[in-house]
Amino acid sequence: MHLIRTGQAPSYLADTVTQTAKVSSRSRLRSGSSLSYEKPRTRLSFGQHAFSYAAPAAWNSLPLALHQLTDTAVFNRLLKSELFQQAFYN
Repeated sequence: MHLIRTGQAPSYLADTVTQTAKVSSRSRLRSGSSLSYEKPRTRLSFGQHAFSYAAPAAWNSLPLALHQLTDTAVFNRLLKSELFQQAFYN
């Protein structure tokens, strides 16, 4: 998701997710200015395993400080620290 946000991901992955700010019904809401992504509705719980649902769900659960990073090396380092902190201290 970080590579999608920075424009470094392949187009077939970037085309599967939609940024919240680009949804017309959300443009005037506070969530419209956030760096989060929309999770598509699924009829079955099996659909929640698809990249188009799971990737935005994981990205939206990260702290906003990680969303704003543009350097991939720094993002990877801080992401690893965040995941260790969640695993061992929460």
